[in-house]
Amino acid sequence: MLHKILPDIEKLETRLRTIVPAGYMLALNIRHLTPEFFKSTYPSDWVTIYTERRYVLFDPIVAWARFSIGTTRWSEIPTGFSRAAGLHILDHASQFGLNYGGVVSSRGPAGSHCLCVLSGAREDRDLRASELISMTAILEEIADAVGEHAGLTEVELEALRDLAAGLTHNEIADQRGVSPATIKKRLERAREVLGARNAVHAVAIATRRGLIFADPTF
Repeated sequence: MLHKILPDIEKLETRLRTIVPAGYMLALNIRHLTPEFFKSTYPSDWVTIYTERRYVLFDPIVAWARFSIGTTRWSEIPTGFSRAAGLHILDHASQFGLNYGGVVSSRGPAGSHCLCVLSGAREDRDLRASELISMTAILEEIADAVGEHAGLTEVELEALRDLAAGLTHNEIADQRGVSPATIKKRLERAREVLGARNAVHAVAIATRRGLIFADPTF
């Protein structure tokens, strides 16, 4: 998805790997605890353990990102109410080279109610202030490009809403004052952006992500 919306994503990822060579996690447009887009380059064995043991429930980094806006180093995050569990998770992560790290938490594009988070790690040292600033800039660039609705335009979202309401292509075209071919084109682009098999699947994905109805907040 990001490659379609942000052609320079590979350059941004190269910059990110320089700052956090041990891996990173990117979550965009989080609604109801579920991100619209998620990517992790952490070691696969660690990701498996983290998922199977549901570490996300007690991860102090995740807790900080949920309730804070800004940037901080992992070492500066309090372990909170679940101190023992939080310390265990951080200690376990260090076994995979995730010794030091930083996290950026943002509400995304101006006016957005979605949460965007970028967190990354390195093995050798704490992140410098300049590196945290760079992580913030990278997240802002990606979030601004994606927007609050996965890079879909308002007319594309409108077409998905109309289709979800049970209207046919011709009925949508009559209602919106455009040709059926235009509606078909809008739905086709929405399908491509969402990675859907067809228009119905696109509606299902958009509905699940909270894109075409009232947006729940994180």
